[in-house]
Amino acid sequence: MKEYEVLRNYLHQIWSQGIDVASNEIYFLSDFRIDLDEHPLPPRLAEQLRGLDRSWHLKEYGNSSGDPYVREALARLENARLGTELYGPENIMVTLGATGAASMIYKGFLRPGARILMIPPIYYVFAGAAEQLGMQVEFLATKRENDFLPTVDQLDSALRKKGYDLVVITNPTFPVGRAYPSELLYALLDRIEAYNRRRSCLVILDEVYAQLAFDARTVDYGPGLGRYEFLFRTNSMSKSLGTAGLRIGYFCAHPALCKRIHKPTGWPVMDFLNELGDLEYGTPPPVFGPYIVAASDFFTQVLNGSKGADSRFWRRNLGKYLEKLQIVIDLVEQAGLDYIRPDAAFSLMIELRGARSPQDQFRRFKELLRDKKVYALPGCLYRLPENADPAMVRVSFGQPIDRLEEGLRRALDFWLR
Repeated sequence: MKEYEVLRNYLHQIWSQGIDVASNEIYFLSDFRIDLDEHPLPPRLAEQLRGLDRSWHLKEYGNSSGDPYVREALARLENARLGTELYGPENIMVTLGATGAASMIYKGFLRPGARILMIPPIYYVFAGAAEQLGMQVEFLATKRENDFLPTVDQLDSALRKKGYDLVVITNPTFPVGRAYPSELLYALLDRIEAYNRRRSCLVILDEVYAQLAFDARTVDYGPGLGRYEFLFRTNSMSKSLGTAGLRIGYFCAHPALCKRIHKPTGWPVMDFLNELGDLEYGTPPPVFGPYIVAASDFFTQVLNGSKGADSRFWRRNLGKYLEKLQIVIDLVEQAGLDYIRPDAAFSLMIELRGARSPQDQFRRFKELLRDKKVYALPGCLYRLPENADPAMVRVSFGQPIDRLEEGLRRALDFWLR
């Protein structure tokens, strides 16, 4: 059984037993929810969000908004990130989170039976979405001694031995939070570019945590990314702004990819996908559009080096994450456990003793939840290699400090016994 199916089935067991996993009796060490008292939204965005009519489905998935003015704002944001004028509204598709973005790329640019190489750690749903569409997913065997970053030789060997139609790279890695050094990322893309001379191979660069890098220089790759004509970049505004209920994801397609034709329909692929999005997700709620534009413009100003209130606010917010990270690291070091220091919020991966196989890791997950009321997801869920030494577990630090400390102390007491 796939790891994500194990977790899903176990959570159904919890709910069927009447345990309220959303209640305060559970310490969600691996939960994404952000405490908006400690990490507030920018004031002008918070005011705008309060003014939206969100009563009908804030907690449900649905198409956020693919209106042209929304895509124009997102294009401005992504051009600011790269320092280019590469993207326009025709290059952007708004989706159901970053997972929806990956799924739409699969549907528009691949066919059933396509071979996909994913470089873990990676969000497990990316693989599940591809497998449900009849695609073959394989994983590169990244190693702990390299903080689970790949090597160029590893990728080159995989490409030479097998034919792949798509490579998926998460940067910063999820949930480890390590950013690819510029020279490594460009070397990997150069290898794939050379491979494209023999066989077409696309790349998804998932950058959900890039706007949460503690030091923006670690994810500043400059305009050079614009020269790779096989590249998609996916993102999710909810991670950056703490508004996960909005479910806003999107992807940017290189202009060369936008010229491709969807063979079954004869339409340009991006036109086909936008029509498909309307059919799958329903009518976009127009109330979200102005908020997405405002949030995109907020980050555009920050990225363009503004020294005004927006930039100061964002630096303070990231500083709070750093303070929480240090609290977690201090407790973990006192316990004598190994960990991987992240380059971006929200997670710290910690050594999980007494567990090697996925079965062992999920057994420990269930026992920790049962005995200590602490929810902490194991590394195998994020496709870290089986029998990785040491096994790892995810601790998120987006929640209130008091609950973070209490939850981690309970977990450490359990892990060390």
